[in-house]
Amino acid sequence: MRRIIGVSFIGLGTFLLAAGVLVHFYVGPTLIGAPTDIYQVTRLKADNATYLDAASVTVRTGATVVATNTVRGDVKAASDDVAVWDSGTIVQDVGRGNTIEIQKARFPFDRTTGQLKNCCGSAVLGDTDVRLDGIGLSWPLEVRKRGLELFDTATLRAWPVTFDGEERVDGLVTYRYVQHVPETKVAGEVPALPPGLFGRPEGDPPVEADRYSRLDATFWVDPRTGAPIDQQRHVVSTLRPKEGPGSLVVADLNLRMTPDSREDLRAKSDDGAAQIRLLETIAPLAGVGAGLPIIVAGLILTFGGGRRPGHRGTRRGAAPAARR
Repeated sequence: MRRIIGVSFIGLGTFLLAAGVLVHFYVGPTLIGAPTDIYQVTRLKADNATYLDAASVTVRTGATVVATNTVRGDVKAASDDVAVWDSGTIVQDVGRGNTIEIQKARFPFDRTTGQLKNCCGSAVLGDTDVRLDGIGLSWPLEVRKRGLELFDTATLRAWPVTFDGEERVDGLVTYRYVQHVPETKVAGEVPALPPGLFGRPEGDPPVEADRYSRLDATFWVDPRTGAPIDQQRHVVSTLRPKEGPGSLVVADLNLRMTPDSREDLRAKSDDGAAQIRLLETIAPLAGVGAGLPIIVAGLILTFGGGRRPGHRGTRRGAAPAARR
């Protein structure tokens, strides 16, 4: 009976030990990654903003602008290694009720590294010919301090992101990154505009122009999960005549994430960090910590029976003690 119990202990301990090792080296890396079924709404707000009201062809100043971004995961298009997120952003003047811009993009990416993929219907503003590069909405799970490039949907290319130190955001130590996109010509046709917008006489012909975009952005990333939990974006968009002097600022937005959105992202990052810790540390240590003592107990029960007690008395062939 003792041997049966010992063998059972060895089997149970081996199972727990193997389960701990399996969770650490296989199950954890398989399960840990960007979610495929995400639904997330975040908002960035800019006060004292400037933009061109396309409906009235008027430059508005001192506006309060909110950019609302909605991200939905396409579960059917995703796989074990690749997530597919559809992103839509509406930029609005909340005071006047004007819609300034609508942006749409489809980002397939590696669930661990965040590297964008050109597959699964990837597109920016419906253009499937755009070649994605760098990272997009999701950062690397194990965020690094060098060698990162972030895709910019305005200029349709990736630009370097530079580590700029550590900073506490709502009590959490984060990695701060900055990105500078220099003034770059943006693809797309711009309708001819009234000459007065460029400081030209009203009798002049409509002005044909090219659009240029510049961006200075700061991102605060949770190093536990690689998830951005705060960001600030200073977007400047200008029009330059194809011929002749002049320029027109059509957007000057200093956008900062709202406190509600920041709190929501922080809560989701906390949940992600807890799941990562469970799969990478707690579960494996629990399996190994419980398995080894049970195996040792089983070995003792199976093979460590100890010495049988000896029988007292005379040995066979020994002479009896003499009587007195």
